Amino acid sequence: MAAAGAAPLPSWVMLERFVFRRDDPETFREDERTSARSVTSAGAPFHISFILAEPPTPSRLYVSWPEGPKEGIVCHLVAAHRGLVLLRLDSVVMESTEKHPTPFKMVIHDYFVYIPGPLRPSLKLLPAYAKDNSIVGRPILYPFETHSVGLLRRGEEEFALAYLGIARYSRSVGAQLWVLRSTVAPPSNSGGDSCVVEKWEIKKIPIKYRDEEFKELYYWLSHAVVPFQNSLCWVNYNQGILFCDDVLGDRPSVSYHRLPMDSFLRQHTRKTRNELYRGLCVTEGGQKLMFVDVARDDGTGIGQMAPSTGFTITSYIARRTDDGFMQWDPVDEVKSSELWEKNTPACLPRDVMILPLLSMDKPDAAHIVLYEWRDQVGKVSLVTIDLKDKRVVGSVVNYIRGVEDLATDDADLVNMKPY
Repeated sequence: MAAAGAAPLPSWVMLERFVFRRDDPETFREDERTSARSVTSAGAPFHISFILAEPPTPSRLYVSWPEGPKEGIVCHLVAAHRGLVLLRLDSVVMESTEKHPTPFKMVIHDYFVYIPGPLRPSLKLLPAYAKDNSIVGRPILYPFETHSVGLLRRGEEEFALAYLGIARYSRSVGAQLWVLRSTVAPPSNSGGDSCVVEKWEIKKIPIKYRDEEFKELYYWLSHAVVPFQNSLCWVNYNQGILFCDDVLGDRPSVSYHRLPMDSFLRQHTRKTRNELYRGLCVTEGGQKLMFVDVARDDGTGIGQMAPSTGFTITSYIARRTDDGFMQWDPVDEVKSSELWEKNTPACLPRDVMILPLLSMDKPDAAHIVLYEWRDQVGKVSLVTIDLKDKRVVGSVVNYIRGVEDLATDDADLVNMKPY
């Protein structure tokens, strides 16, 4: 529980994707300002609370769900945009039908939107997308891949949940967009004042791309979805961005834009683990779309850096060209030798830098995870680097201390790393 006179909540945060399931009241951390309760569609009550911190310290989501499944990862932090957070809770229920009277297990994916409020936050259960199935004789829930679901808020009241899939043909590819429009108020089909009827829409949309990019799209896999203004960006850090304009409108469009990287990185994605070293970022209060890249000199993405090698951090800003595609203009470039010359090992450990993220307020400030890559549990810390003057801002945040943290309440987090 937040103490009286607690520090004000941050203007923006870096959310830890790992969800801290804590059914025991002794280990459940709570801040009343960020807590909310609800009930799953299977009838199980649950309680959540966010423990927020100023970047680069990660903010955490705690979930108490005593009647929920005990095995597996069943709580997911899916997406966030402008104060709204999309969560998914997976329930396992026994289901039977007239056609198939023998009970069988069914997994229900409940999507909830966390909505901050003037008095207290709330959780809104969104309608699931169901698809007719002739085998079981009834509609079944359609499972969306977690990393392909996006959340977009427009104005103060309206938001959308969206999923993008690739339609593959012999000589071309297209997009299939699932969109659920909703509001922070109760939906009209539940007796509230909202004029938005909550129902899933499926749209087939052509993708604008160059002929030589066909193969990249044919084997597309999303690593993340990033909201930018009135658009959503589906990102594959090995290739590029599927940029969906006007998601909440009647005529959305989709275009493909390559990310800046050399041909070696495109052809050796398993070796380089690009998703660990790149970040698509929205900064300057949501006005700029930028990309930041950490390029290791040793040409690999696994394990400690080779002796006598380093890395280069480069940031880019997106700019639309006359033909409608994106041009990535370099902004800052910083070499590890420059950082190590200006910062001692105490304020900047010489560890592998991963998961770069530019500040939402300052495009020159990069928040970076430092990972002491080891066979067992390595230390994890975070720093903020000013890319202009090449110095660490503030102090190092020690997040995982190593093997010793396996004996703490955070043992489940430690066991889930590395990233």
